[in-house]
Amino acid sequence: MNSTWIILILANTLAVSLIALAVLLLARGREKKRRQAEIEELLAEIKDRQERRGDRLQLALIEKYRFGEEAAHSVAEVLMLAEKQFLYQFVEQLLGRQPLAGCYLNLCDLLDSYLNGALAAAHPPANAAAPSAVEPAAGNAAAAAGAETELPPPPDWGDVFD
Repeated sequence: MNSTWIILILANTLAVSLIALAVLLLARGREKKRRQAEIEELLAEIKDRQERRGDRLQLALIEKYRFGEEAAHSVAEVLMLAEKQFLYQFVEQLLGRQPLAGCYLNLCDLLDSYLNGALAAAHPPANAAAPSAVEPAAGNAAAAAGAETELPPPPDWGDVFD
């Protein structure tokens, strides 16, 4: 009789453990789906804000600095690519739980891009079709020249959250 009770208790314990494990896995799956939906919503909002910001930059270059539409579009596009690159690197650092020491350098690069864009907007080049060939600041001539001529492709936001 004792062995029957022991087997019955072990079987019940195993059944309760399996049910608890299934409930935990189900709860974890729902939480993962909820987080994924929040991230997708956030990415859609970021994309929408960046598009509006790019449009505002382009409009300001056209109205305030009297740029041509093509020149204003290309300068605004360069500035938005610089912002996207900074955000991509910042999110990578946060998700990788790496120290934010490189964040300052990335922010400086972003501000340099804005400075170069502002200089291009203040003094439109004679050839309005090539505003991406902006003169770099005197202190960072070599570094900025390489960064301005070869901008990396825009980040794929899906890669950040994998």
